[in-house]
Amino acid sequence: MIDTSSAGTKTENRFTQFCLRGLENIYIPSEHVFAASIQLVDGKMVHVRDRDLEFRFTMNTLMGLHRMRMQGAKVFLDIESDYHGMEKQIEEHSNSPLDIAATVWTGRCLGTEVPPQALSSFRHLLNNAPQMRSLGPKALAWSIAACLTGGTDDYRHALELAKLAAQRYIHPVTGLVRQEPFGLRRNWSPFGAQSYMAFAFLFLARKTGNDWARNIGLRTARKLVQLQGENGQWAWMYHVPTGRVTDYYPVFSVHQYAYAPFFLLEAIGQGYEEFRKPLVKGFRWILGQNEIGQSMVEPARQIVWRRVIRKSADAKLTKLLRAIGTIYGGVKSGIKKAHDLDIDRQCWGFEMALPLVVFSGMNDFHEILDDKCFS
Repeated sequence: MIDTSSAGTKTENRFTQFCLRGLENIYIPSEHVFAASIQLVDGKMVHVRDRDLEFRFTMNTLMGLHRMRMQGAKVFLDIESDYHGMEKQIEEHSNSPLDIAATVWTGRCLGTEVPPQALSSFRHLLNNAPQMRSLGPKALAWSIAACLTGGTDDYRHALELAKLAAQRYIHPVTGLVRQEPFGLRRNWSPFGAQSYMAFAFLFLARKTGNDWARNIGLRTARKLVQLQGENGQWAWMYHVPTGRVTDYYPVFSVHQYAYAPFFLLEAIGQGYEEFRKPLVKGFRWILGQNEIGQSMVEPARQIVWRRVIRKSADAKLTKLLRAIGTIYGGVKSGIKKAHDLDIDRQCWGFEMALPLVVFSGMNDFHEILDDKCFS
């Protein structure tokens, strides 16, 4: 069970300790932010900068570090100071529902004052959500989580947002989540949209006891488990109306060790033990039980490499044609052989932070979280 507003037992597993050490390498102390990514270039780890991404990633990371601190771990920065240091950038991000939701969710998780401008923008979001075309599934899910964190005042808004999400994005038959409500892309959706929405509905069910929300979250979670790959892969892209995988690649490590556990642990915490096996199987993918036979964890650099990709060209048009061929042309979306694949040796700024939100204080799953590679 994940609760971003309360402490657990005073203990830490090897995996979260490993991620904490890795995050220190992504942090830029002079600017009090986490880099957009860190990449291996000519044998050296190099920061890659992107101001917009760094705002959101820093919010994600501060939430994770707060979770670690609540378990008694010593963190390497002043969490509240860095959070309020981001306040001067709020105006730049006030038109981004995702960034505003991240700011409110993080502030409420920390138990600190949310910047007034962020709260004002969030109130505008809550009052005008049905008219906001820019409110995608991820932003809706984060907004629901923000409403459910730090008190009960916004529980009513959380339910209203969930009803909007169900109407706009969740397919009534397959249970999968659309990425877009209109246009050509409405039938195709990546794993990230699925995972956050499943979590949001299950989180809503736990906080409010709403069976409607629980049933929707469970239906999406069960569909994703049904489509999990033979090595535990969570596919990259789905065709929502048919409920089929259109492409497994790239396979992202963070999906395996954070995105999927985000909603699977929430379901397990509510008594649905059926999700334990797919969680463990998916996590073991990064430990080397995968199609390339290599661990995605590199202890020497304290990093989990970002993804497994095709060696061949994989432009957007190629992916689109492949997806169309899978659904309408009888092309099989299968798992590739090792010689066709490569490791993308980088890590985005939030990817070592989400495990702290998901697994911090976890006294279970020792078979994966205390693997010797995390020592």
